[in-house]
Amino acid sequence: MKKKLANLEKDLDYTFKDKNLLIKALTHTSSSQENNEVLEFLGDSVLNLIVTELLLEKFPNENEGFLSLMRSKLVSRKILNKIANGFKLEEFLILGESFKNQKIPEDLLGNALEAILGSIFLEKGLQPLRKIFKKNFNKEISLLSKSDLKNSKTILQEYCQKNKFNLPTYNQIKKDEKLNSFIVICRLNKDLQSLGHGKNLKCAEQDAAEKLIKEIKIING
Repeated sequence: MKKKLANLEKDLDYTFKDKNLLIKALTHTSSSQENNEVLEFLGDSVLNLIVTELLLEKFPNENEGFLSLMRSKLVSRKILNKIANGFKLEEFLILGESFKNQKIPEDLLGNALEAILGSIFLEKGLQPLRKIFKKNFNKEISLLSKSDLKNSKTILQEYCQKNKFNLPTYNQIKKDEKLNSFIVICRLNKDLQSLGHGKNLKCAEQDAAEKLIKEIKIING
């Protein structure tokens, strides 16, 4: 296992002094009590800090609202899962029997990425993380369009108001402990509804709104 991890370290451009720390970052709660949950929690905080730092560096004259929305887009499950896929984390995840012969949920990849970031922070602090973030998040910043700078709930609400529809409703269905995510249903009417997932209620609502936007093909402009 440790030999195989050399490929991941090469992609990360970071070599762990303590390989067991990396293994822990890749270990899901379904596999062991020694898992990545706390590292993921740490990585989430580090992620927000460094993305904020990166945005302040790139957009020194923008206001708090712009920076906050940019950050929320960059730390979203969608972006984290995309970057995690780029590192091929699916090949390295250590999962329990409950996931045997199943397609691995993408959110587990994003969660593991956060845990890896947390483990790097524990070993070496912020400096190596800045290098990783600049390499991977600068590209994502450049891909964000102006329409992305409105959050999905706002776009959906404005669409409903413009077309004199009832405003969307958001209801939490459950918290999925297995995936460490909230599940929310967004409804416009009995025929138009979508499920959203997120690490907290706010993210789940945004995800549900984004899916409904795609379904009814709203064009923001």
